Amino acid sequence: MRESSETRWQENRLLAALPEKERARLIPQLEILTLFAKETVYETNEEMNYVYFPLDCIVVLISSVESKATVEVGLIGKEGLVGAPILMGAKNSNSQALILTEGKALRLPAAIVKKEAKRSSRMREVILTYANALLAQSAQLAACHRYHTPQARLARVLLMIDDRLQTAERLHGELRITQDLLAHLLGTRRATVTQAVSQLQEEGLIASGRGRIRFLDRAGLERDACNCYGTIAHQYSTATHTEVRTATS
Repeated sequence: MRESSETRWQENRLLAALPEKERARLIPQLEILTLFAKETVYETNEEMNYVYFPLDCIVVLISSVESKATVEVGLIGKEGLVGAPILMGAKNSNSQALILTEGKALRLPAAIVKKEAKRSSRMREVILTYANALLAQSAQLAACHRYHTPQARLARVLLMIDDRLQTAERLHGELRITQDLLAHLLGTRRATVTQAVSQLQEEGLIASGRGRIRFLDRAGLERDACNCYGTIAHQYSTATHTEVRTATS
């Protein structure tokens, strides 16, 4: 059954931040899609013909120097969009955009995004403010992967994913993700991730099963995470004018 974008656009914070007049022009042209885990919306150097507004899926941007040497350079959920560099003149993606958790997204042709952004200064402001936060996230992650321990980085990425999970999913407190994929995100060996997962389990912060991680103590994860988590969360709360969800809020 084909769902309507007219009832789901409000789930994406960037679309919700647009003035009603600008949003009304976009809604009829939005296409709702189901995106599955491990599917890609862009490959590196692929032309970006569409922009994606996640609703309840999460997209991870992955950079690589070799086929097996990869690392996360961005994480995008309902707070943002995939394809923001289009407004800065980019035609091709400089990273792989991989679906991390299955869900819905709204898709809009890149040509329409550029046309409407030229027409509306507010739309340009909203998207470019978010794009700046995404660039800041990439810069922070570059330092994170270089200087912080695997355990601290694992806690950080789990918190970032948890922030972007929908409430219904979070009720179960469980994330479907393999340690192999976590190793790709963190740019490290599978054995290193296994050790970091074991350490977090021993502290009673998570429980790990076959391809699943259950969150047991979010406050404890925040204590174990590097300060990159707080820095990135603050950047996004500023860019999207939303409150940062923490254990003490």
